[in-house]
Amino acid sequence: MSLLKLVIPILVAFLVGLQINPLFFRSGSNGSGGGHYRIDTDDCIDCPGLPQRDTYAYTASNSHRNVDDIKQPPYLKWSTKKPRISSNWTFSTPLFVNPRTQGVPPDPNKTIIVHYHMQHNAGTSFYIIARQFTVATRACWQTSKHCSVSYNEEVEADNIRDNYEQHGLQYVSYEYMLPPRFPLPFVSESAREGLFFTTIMRNPMNRLITWARSKRCTPTQRGAPPENFWKDVNGKSGAYERENLNVRWLSGALETITEDHVNIAKCRLQLFDLVIVDTTYDAAVNDVVCPLNKWQGGKFCNSTKARGEHKSKKINPFNETDSHFVGAWIERLRPSFELYDYARILSYAQLKERGVKDIPEMSGVPSYIDTLERYTDLKLNTPKESLVNLKNIGRFHPPKEFCDSLKKVWRRNADEVPYIIGIGGLDPQ
Repeated sequence: MSLLKLVIPILVAFLVGLQINPLFFRSGSNGSGGGHYRIDTDDCIDCPGLPQRDTYAYTASNSHRNVDDIKQPPYLKWSTKKPRISSNWTFSTPLFVNPRTQGVPPDPNKTIIVHYHMQHNAGTSFYIIARQFTVATRACWQTSKHCSVSYNEEVEADNIRDNYEQHGLQYVSYEYMLPPRFPLPFVSESAREGLFFTTIMRNPMNRLITWARSKRCTPTQRGAPPENFWKDVNGKSGAYERENLNVRWLSGALETITEDHVNIAKCRLQLFDLVIVDTTYDAAVNDVVCPLNKWQGGKFCNSTKARGEHKSKKINPFNETDSHFVGAWIERLRPSFELYDYARILSYAQLKERGVKDIPEMSGVPSYIDTLERYTDLKLNTPKESLVNLKNIGRFHPPKEFCDSLKKVWRRNADEVPYIIGIGGLDPQ
């Protein structure tokens, strides 16, 4: 392949990516300018403030701010719609419950698993394991009072525990875009008591390939990009179709993704008891999740099962897509690659901390670079300080002050029902 054939797709990807994802191509990436909306903690009680920080900071003049902006930074804003609550809003048994798990009395010594299921991130496979052993929700429905009953984490936690004690619901899976102020995972020890928070994150390109295989995303023309290439978040269905779903769902970003949204997503990831990625799935399930409640037997909780990344044998729908579009998608997913690399480090750190020994080796190459190399035949050098490993975890952490301020917000929410964008949510008023 000639040098010209290699350079053109990358140049086009860069230019297209610049238009659709300007976050990572701003001037002032050294903290002197760009898209971060700066807010001083002195101006607002419990509003996340982001002080001057390292080369990943983007700050902007705050001279144009008004009172409303000071009270609530843009990255905390959410839909103004309010849910309509019926007079008979009560618990309903989840769909697809395994009959063998019903009627089993609750055990105070067992742990309730609270999973955050981002679409096309192996959450359904995780649910299938849980439903073999206990009452589980494939997706917890707000309409059935499985979850999302309150912004207040103590009220929300009590509802989850009450559902286990009264109805045996031991596996609760949230599957929707989280409002920025919604506290998941919970922060306080009292709210977290008896609960174990998990989530799974796949490589963004692998997730995109799975998404592109669905019929609704099939290109209308051979070799063209999927129909939803330029899709915006419109209504509840749009939340499942927009790019960078993992970042958006963890941060509540309805429009342009900023660095603050990436940091919100990272702050949430830190609160999960167990972050699982492609390469750690088997080790996490067999050595952590199954022993948690002494689940044994079958093909799922089997310590002798071979471990490693599960690779699909299905045809890659991008094989016939123009390389310029593939390059543009890779560039557009830059925020998701950054978040995924952080998830990889957290997953390995958590498994090591729990004494798991048989963990597949983690590639230190940043996922964005690895994906570019696989789809363009380029060979790029990664500096030691940029490698994805435990030694460099400090480079991937979000600012501590930012996370601490967010935790204050998540802990002090009023007891009001959230409006959610996703499956099973209450209709708006």
